[in-house]
Amino acid sequence: MKITDIILSVALTGASLTAFAEHREPLDVTRVMWDLTSRKTIFESGNYCRIIPLQDGRLMAVAETYGTYSGITAAYSHDNGNSWQDKQTVAGNGDRVPSAVPDLIQLSDGTIIVGYNPRPSAPWSEERHFGIRCVRSTDNGVTWSEPIYIYDASWNGSDGCWEPSFLELPSGEIHCYFANEHPYTSSGEQEISMCRSFDKGLTWTDPIRVTFRAGSRDGMPSAIITDAGEIVVIVEDNGHPGRGGFRATTMRCTVEENWDDCWVSGSSDRRDMIFKNSEDMDYISAAPYLRRLPSGETIASWQGDHWSRKGNAEDRFDMYVAVGDKDARNFGQLSQPFNVNADEHALWNSVAVGFDNRVFAVASIGGSNQICVMNGNAVQGFKADYGTPEINASFSKETWTTKNCNQLLMGQYSRNRSTHDFLYDNENLYVFSYVVDRTPVNDADVNDGIQLSIDVDNISDTAPQKGIYTFFLDTDGSVSYAYGEDGEYHEAAAEGARIAVNAKKTYYMLEAAIPWKLMGLDKAPDAERMMRVNLEVRDMDGNGGYRFEVIPECRSYESWTWPRFNLNAAEQDGVSEVECDVHEGFTGPDEYYNFQGVRVANPSGGIFICRRGEAVSKVLIP
Repeated sequence: MKITDIILSVALTGASLTAFAEHREPLDVTRVMWDLTSRKTIFESGNYCRIIPLQDGRLMAVAETYGTYSGITAAYSHDNGNSWQDKQTVAGNGDRVPSAVPDLIQLSDGTIIVGYNPRPSAPWSEERHFGIRCVRSTDNGVTWSEPIYIYDASWNGSDGCWEPSFLELPSGEIHCYFANEHPYTSSGEQEISMCRSFDKGLTWTDPIRVTFRAGSRDGMPSAIITDAGEIVVIVEDNGHPGRGGFRATTMRCTVEENWDDCWVSGSSDRRDMIFKNSEDMDYISAAPYLRRLPSGETIASWQGDHWSRKGNAEDRFDMYVAVGDKDARNFGQLSQPFNVNADEHALWNSVAVGFDNRVFAVASIGGSNQICVMNGNAVQGFKADYGTPEINASFSKETWTTKNCNQLLMGQYSRNRSTHDFLYDNENLYVFSYVVDRTPVNDADVNDGIQLSIDVDNISDTAPQKGIYTFFLDTDGSVSYAYGEDGEYHEAAAEGARIAVNAKKTYYMLEAAIPWKLMGLDKAPDAERMMRVNLEVRDMDGNGGYRFEVIPECRSYESWTWPRFNLNAAEQDGVSEVECDVHEGFTGPDEYYNFQGVRVANPSGGIFICRRGEAVSKVLIP
């Protein structure tokens, strides 16, 4: 198969091909790359799990659980989510009143608050009301207070209250948002209400209305504060005209306004469906959850029927995650952390932001509702350190840019985990890939392999142009190459490219050296140069069919959608000697030199030797 046929097949599995070339602003956004091997079980059975990082370095999870632990149960992780222990019941069930749908927050002073929703079991009776309660811990979860009253709704299940969610304002004021049917006893409508606490959760005010769409049911609130000082509450809204079912929708006001007589109606311009791509609005997005990344960007999760699950019943919904901008708008870069089987579900989800830019997805999986967590990395782009590896399809003896070559994690669509990494020197760009593959194909006309595309000039276009190149690294040990020009790829010989493949029954490792000369460069570009990179994994099924594992929202032909790519400047101390016969007279101590884009320190003086024809320039120390 020609490389242009390979590229075309990739493009047709994603968005349609662009009709004409057009420069666009680069899609410099965060994407979450999930690590399939990180999936762990927190609770054997339960729903509505939420996770937060604690100030003492642990992670804390709470959920409504069944079996050995019944009620609202907490668990803790001392190793960034790799294991969960120290389980404790923080709020038990009452007599025919199960405790449900918890949420939690750690306040700035260290106090931990866990809220929950007492939900009477049918048949209902007047002495058992639906309500919102919380418990507090001031000793890092060792002990917990007695339940604290926040709100009570009716005793009737059609006029109850549901789903608390907490937010702390910079002033120390605490908000508790919840879905509330109680004001609408003669209809099926529902609003989002909010109670305030001014004493760290010990007492709470009467509720105020925050959002309400007449004839509809706003529900499942989750709140953050943006960098710009807006309170944003995401809800499930089933009242969008012309659309059946719930859609994840944000409501907002400023911290200064603080919901003072500014509740959000159905027609308010403060009410927005979250998606930047109109096609995403056609799918169900229920039970949303919202958090903020360290970059200020925002991240949302929900359960729904995107893509192949379109039209599924709720008990077959999957969990989805998207990244929005710093104003909690324009959510895209969709991913499916769990991507469960068609006959399973991933429901009552949430997303959390932990330490070191780590993101956690959590949901109840399958018929047993086992609560599982998976972690991923929030990345804006990729990089390459300076180094020259041996091309032998093994990384064990070499130092790559990241440990175990796991800079780029993939596998959420095919469920075949793969890791990828980059290095460079002045001659080549290097790529290493480790791909789990249970149906390896490397001896047919069309094989497994890696499609690597580079926009070395940051052209940022909707079609291939000069400065854009693509390589297919085939598991049969060959490299195919094409360069962009006038909106198309043109094949050429991959002169000087080297590849090594180690293919086994359940995986393959692939290592390649790609000369910079194939990308129109005499040597490695400067570290300051912005490039763009795209990587796709072709997975053959053994019967002639195949699929591509892709980076979220990357399109094969459109380099404006590719993540940014940079080279890390190499730094060396001491006298640098390179084989050649040209000597330059820079011998003073504490001087820096640029040699082929490499920054070299010469603190002790000496002779700096460079290759014939290569420029050496002195760089003054600030």
